[in-house]
Amino acid sequence: MNDLILRYYCRGEGNRIIRELLEEVRNKLSISYEVIGGPYNELKDREIYERDFRPKAKVLKKRTGRSIRELRSRRGHYYVSILGTIAVIRNGLVEWWTLGDEDIIAFLKELLEEGKEYILRLIGD
Repeated sequence: MNDLILRYYCRGEGNRIIRELLEEVRNKLSISYEVIGGPYNELKDREIYERDFRPKAKVLKKRTGRSIRELRSRRGHYYVSILGTIAVIRNGLVEWWTLGDEDIIAFLKELLEEGKEYILRLIGD
């Protein structure tokens, strides 16, 4: 369980509430987190999409019910950081994700309420 990391992809410093909840998760549940922020850079978002999300696209769709295509436009632009995305990383691989501040906040609050078992249910362990 110690190999789990929450990775928050965002523009700039991201949402203050999300960052506070991530800190609370770290303190309460000992789950570390990373924030991948800064100014929007489509090349960086493309690299993240191709490296982190695409290799597990089928598994992620099964677990989340969402296609990773939500992180791209129809014209092929990449938007991993624009709306904010959080991913559960295990052994360096994305195991689950959600998109948008409201969904991220709901996920983090549920995690704080239910504990690590919540993540295990999400990733099928």
